[in-house]
Amino acid sequence: MTNALKTGFALIVFCAAAQAGEPISYTIGDDRYDGYIAKANTEHGTIVLLPTWNGLSDYEMDRAQMLAKLGFTTFAADLYPSGRAPKTMEAKKAALQTHLSDLDGMHEMLRGVITQARDNGADPLFVMGYSMGAITAMELAWSGLGKELGVDGYVIFSGRVSDTHGRMMPDGTAPFFVAHGDADTQVNVTGLDNFVDDADLAGAPVSAHVYAGAGHLFSAFGFPNYDAAADADSWAKLTAFLTDHAGF
Repeated sequence: MTNALKTGFALIVFCAAAQAGEPISYTIGDDRYDGYIAKANTEHGTIVLLPTWNGLSDYEMDRAQMLAKLGFTTFAADLYPSGRAPKTMEAKKAALQTHLSDLDGMHEMLRGVITQARDNGADPLFVMGYSMGAITAMELAWSGLGKELGVDGYVIFSGRVSDTHGRMMPDGTAPFFVAHGDADTQVNVTGLDNFVDDADLAGAPVSAHVYAGAGHLFSAFGFPNYDAAADADSWAKLTAFLTDHAGF
C-alpha cells in the first residue's frame, strides 16, 4: 500500500470514529436550521463549514472533527432549513438554482451562520465550503459581505470561483485557499486563472492547487470521485494555509 493510500485509509478510519461534536439548532428568519459544532481543545480560530447540495451529512461532521483536531472550532452549517434537504438529483439541481438566484436569502442565511459561529468560537474566522457550499462561500467574497462581517479567509473545494454577476472583487478581501480537480466535469477549472488575477487586483492572496485526473469532490471520502492521494496532499496544504493565516 502506498503512503498516499495509507493516509487516505487513515483518514477514513479516523473519521468513522470521530463523533465527539454536538448538534445545534438555530433560527434564521422564520426557519429553523440544524448544524454541528466540533470544539477545539486549544483554539486557534473558528471555521464555518458549508456542505454540498446533499445538505449537512456525516462527511461534513467528520471534517469538522478533523479541523477541531487542528485547533479550529468548526461549525458545520446546513444550507437548507430543517427537513428540507432535497433527495433526488432533479430536486438537488432545482434547489441549487433557487439558492443561487435568491442572493438576499443567501446573505441572510450567511449572516446568521457567521453570528452563530462567532458565538461559539474565537477569531480569526474562516469560511470553508464544498461544491455548493463553496459557491456560497464565494458569494461572501464577491458581494463584499464577507469583508463587512470580518471573514479572515476562504477555503474552496471543488467550487465555482468565478462570479456570474460581473462584479469586481472588493479591495481588501481576505485570502483564499482553492483546491480543484482538473477532471471535474461539474465545475470547470478553466475560470481559476482569471479568478486569481481578479483576486490579485483586490490584494487578496490565493493559494490555488489543481490536481491532475481528479474529479468533482475528489477530497470527499465515500464519494464516487474520492482520490486518496489528492485528498492527502490538499489537506496538508490546507493545514499550512490555516496555520499561516491564523498566526500560530
